[in-house]
Amino acid sequence: MKLPKGTEHFISDLHGENEAFVHILNSASGVIREKVDAVLGKTVPEDQRADLATLIYYPVEKLPYLKAQCADEKALAEWYRVTLLRLIDICRLVSSKHTRDYVRKCLPVSCGYILDELLHAHFEDHNKTQYYGQIVGSIIENGRAEPFIIRLCQLIKRLAVDRLHVVGDLFDRGPRPDVILDRLMEHNNVDIQWGNHDVVWMGAAAGSPLCICTVMKTTLSYHNHGMLEDHYGINLRHLLRFAEQYYSGDDLTLWMPHVDEARGTHTAGAVHRCAVMHKAITIMMFKLECRMIDRNPDFKMAGRDFLRHIDYQAGTVEYNGKVYPLRDRSFPTVDPADPAKLTAEEQKVLDRLVDSFRNSEKLQRHIAFLYAKGGVYHTENGNLLYHGAVPLTETGAFAAETFEGKSYSGRARLDYCDARARRG
Repeated sequence: MKLPKGTEHFISDLHGENEAFVHILNSASGVIREKVDAVLGKTVPEDQRADLATLIYYPVEKLPYLKAQCADEKALAEWYRVTLLRLIDICRLVSSKHTRDYVRKCLPVSCGYILDELLHAHFEDHNKTQYYGQIVGSIIENGRAEPFIIRLCQLIKRLAVDRLHVVGDLFDRGPRPDVILDRLMEHNNVDIQWGNHDVVWMGAAAGSPLCICTVMKTTLSYHNHGMLEDHYGINLRHLLRFAEQYYSGDDLTLWMPHVDEARGTHTAGAVHRCAVMHKAITIMMFKLECRMIDRNPDFKMAGRDFLRHIDYQAGTVEYNGKVYPLRDRSFPTVDPADPAKLTAEEQKVLDRLVDSFRNSEKLQRHIAFLYAKGGVYHTENGNLLYHGAVPLTETGAFAAETFEGKSYSGRARLDYCDARARRG
């Protein structure tokens, strides 16, 4: 009853991999190439279809390369003509699932009237070849071929996918989650289901010291702290100074970050600075986790306050009744009599980080977008979209969990988590 229906694109676990995300977004996971093949079929060689698909993905970058293959002005004009006619046919196909009114709203202001005429001409009144030829010829003669090609490519991408669903985890591991958020904010129709990594960043932006430590630990373990400094404006100077003072002489083997050599070389000094901050922020995180566990008995995390289960003289830690040897025994800022207590220096570092996260204009803009376009879950076409897990009993029924004196299960539990995140 609702056909024809626009294509929906589902994607999850982006994890800061901006280059892969941009390519998936531009190609719509193969939908664009599928449309190119459907329109041109065997009438056009495979390599030309591949070039045309790439042009649609990256029109600004691909145009100079394809133009350079033309021997002279006459050949270039012919290439413009053929390319524009092919793009118009592909655009007609992807627009066929939408109402004319919707397509018109998607058209660029500068050339919308001409594109509307090309896409919706009735050829019972015109000779198609002659009609298209006159308009396309006029575009080329007036030096407007390139802008029209770029706008047609952008329109095809917009019409090919009606709605984008991002099913969680935009942040962590990869180098540029900020690029991903910038692109999503430009998208015409997107919804987001928060992943666990997203929620921690939301908590960090709200000023939670523990969430900030968790974000910092993950970012440092993947040597991505440059992204925090350069693109979110987070000041790490105080953390580095503190970390160098207390941990620079330690064996930092365990704290060395995951370094992707394909993304550039890293000096030994840069890796050392990352490792020393990684250890410092992790110790602070462990201390704050002790306090969080004390505040929230509903979480049932007793026994995971690890600093309280260490035998500092023996160099062991007890967990679930079993004793394990520690792989790092240097804890210069931990008081064995009160392991969860932050030192005055640690408190100052955390205060500075909280201020920095709260006052990052770009981060706050991105997190506001996550709140506006996102939630713990979303239903579309009768399908439930969520990231992570829904607790069940062994018989498959929704398991109840108690928070703040009240039990929740199933949808009510997800609604509680969503409301709690917004209240936080």
